Amino acid sequence: MIERVPVCIFAKPPVPGTVKTRLTEPRRAAELARAFLVDTCVAVRAMPWADAVVATTTPFDGDLAAQLGVPSWLQGDGDLGARLERVLKRALASSPAAFAIGADTPGLPRELFDRARAALETAEAVLGPTDDGGFYLLALRRCPDGLLADLPWSTSETFAATLMRLRERGLSTVVLDSWFDVDRPEDLRRLQTLLETGAISAPWTLEAMNRPFVSVVMPVLDEERRIRRALADLAAVERLHEVIVVDGGSRDRTVALARELGARVITAPRGRGPQLNAGAAAATGNVLLFLHADTTLPANAVEHITRALARRDVIAGAFRTWTVADESRPWFAPLLHLADIRSRLTRYPYGDQALFVRTDAFRAAGGFANVPLMEDLDISRRLWRLGRVYTCPASVRVSGRRFVAGPIRYATLMNVFPILFRAGVSPHTLARFYRQVR
Repeated sequence: MIERVPVCIFAKPPVPGTVKTRLTEPRRAAELARAFLVDTCVAVRAMPWADAVVATTTPFDGDLAAQLGVPSWLQGDGDLGARLERVLKRALASSPAAFAIGADTPGLPRELFDRARAALETAEAVLGPTDDGGFYLLALRRCPDGLLADLPWSTSETFAATLMRLRERGLSTVVLDSWFDVDRPEDLRRLQTLLETGAISAPWTLEAMNRPFVSVVMPVLDEERRIRRALADLAAVERLHEVIVVDGGSRDRTVALARELGARVITAPRGRGPQLNAGAAAATGNVLLFLHADTTLPANAVEHITRALARRDVIAGAFRTWTVADESRPWFAPLLHLADIRSRLTRYPYGDQALFVRTDAFRAAGGFANVPLMEDLDISRRLWRLGRVYTCPASVRVSGRRFVAGPIRYATLMNVFPILFRAGVSPHTLARFYRQVR
């Protein structure tokens, strides 16, 4: 058996917009690509017979290079065939055999590497096909000039053409069992299932996949008085992925102000349900957070969301509320906190509690209903059918403007409406008694 074999891991530096562009949005794709690469290097380094080398298009930054802990070689110019051939020849100059793999198969089973090494005792080449027509591993004992020239790369014909070329050049070739690489969202879901069931191991990848990328969706209508403050407050929240303002037909300067402040603004038909659904459809994060313009998140909101969603049974959550008067402090200001008691007791979050939910769970629940009122209570009930909805032990600050405008009326509506809704009264009927306050 060959005692030492260089395993050349082909990868690009994980820079947003240049790696895994079909997988997800650029920033998350780059974080996943980095995790894929780290896991691949760790796995190769753990094999006692393998000498790991990363073949890169350009040098890695110092932090990543130190984390990988393996030598790196530049691939050089040319198409993938020319670069593979160049790196493999370099490895074969000091070893009787060499492997080339990609960094997009994190968790690739160890037995496939061992079979490839064993096969090289009698064969001159080993090829591992992927389900999409490419290959995840190429191992050689010799590499004639032009062996990989002019092959169709990144197509469904890549594996077949490469196998034919190896045999045409007289290399006895063994074909391994097929595997898959991670290029598309469906590949990512397959990978996550294997990782979560323990079928394969790639801890950095699993952590990156479960890391919340929080997309804030804020529905607005004529909110020019508070949109500037709302977006400034969001800028102070750590590690948010993106903020999407969804306008329902404002007649004031809400949209102009939001754009001036750098927010991403989209439009949708007026109504909480349609606006929230439109924002969710436009979001690129794996967690959606629905935020009213008069609700302020704690600066460490993402930390609370991360902890909540780390619980295996939790698919969604919300915060407690702390209701405050916007400006003047009326004599009944202490009564504002009566509304906060509900957020500590109910299992069905209201919209002012900053509901957050895994994107896939939101879609599985069918999104928000197109109703004029109680869309929050409705989706909370549907989410509970899919998993647990957790209330974080932290509070969002909520404007008491509606309570201040009519304390008795507002308190009555907020306590009676949910009971009527559960009793079967239509949200359209309830909406006739509800008045918006700006």
